[in-house]
Amino acid sequence: MRPKFISIVGAGGKTTSLRTLMHELSAQRVLATTSTHIFPFAPPDCRITLVDPSPDVLLDQLRLPGVVCAGKKAKDGKLCSLSPALLAQAAEAADIVLCEADGAHCHPLKLHRSDEPVLPPQTDLVLIIAGLSALGQPVRETVHRYTLHPDWATHPEQIVGVPELLHCVQETAVACKLPADKLRVLLNQADTPTIASQAEPIAQSLRADGLDCRIGSLRAGFALADWLFS
Repeated sequence: MRPKFISIVGAGGKTTSLRTLMHELSAQRVLATTSTHIFPFAPPDCRITLVDPSPDVLLDQLRLPGVVCAGKKAKDGKLCSLSPALLAQAAEAADIVLCEADGAHCHPLKLHRSDEPVLPPQTDLVLIIAGLSALGQPVRETVHRYTLHPDWATHPEQIVGVPELLHCVQETAVACKLPADKLRVLLNQADTPTIASQAEPIAQSLRADGLDCRIGSLRAGFALADWLFS
């Protein structure tokens, strides 16, 4: 079944993934929002930005083709989640909802607390992003909430290799609490053939777990919509 509500989680390219999908799907009626916090998108990334919209205004805008970025006003110029009731109404009205549902403080990898990620109940597909730029770097510099891993909390200079990156992705998949066929994994930042080859054992392990995993570079134009909606 074609997904309608896509939540984007993990680290290492969530916002870029959201922006990429907004451009690729802009001919449809799309809501771009968050269940946590995001900086608002503005034209030309979207058709219109709505802060604290009323139901009438948001639903009227979603009757038109193009991307509507919407959320409630939060601190530091960010948007936070719409009310559950308004999000449910908007999800019915839109052709597609794109929701950033995780925070990583600009790190390429992440571990999750028990209350993360924040998946809205309408979510029918989760895109997990992991940043390959973490390879070869210490966990303290590359893994948001690395102290949730007991060994890494004790040894923050632990270098991220294949096992460490694989652990972060597998932990994210478990945290989503959805079946594998509702998850997609992009190992992002494969900006050179060398990095892509380093990522292949990770992808193979994830595929053995039943996950649809791709290696690519959003910066180089990886076509997200073609994959997610195929």
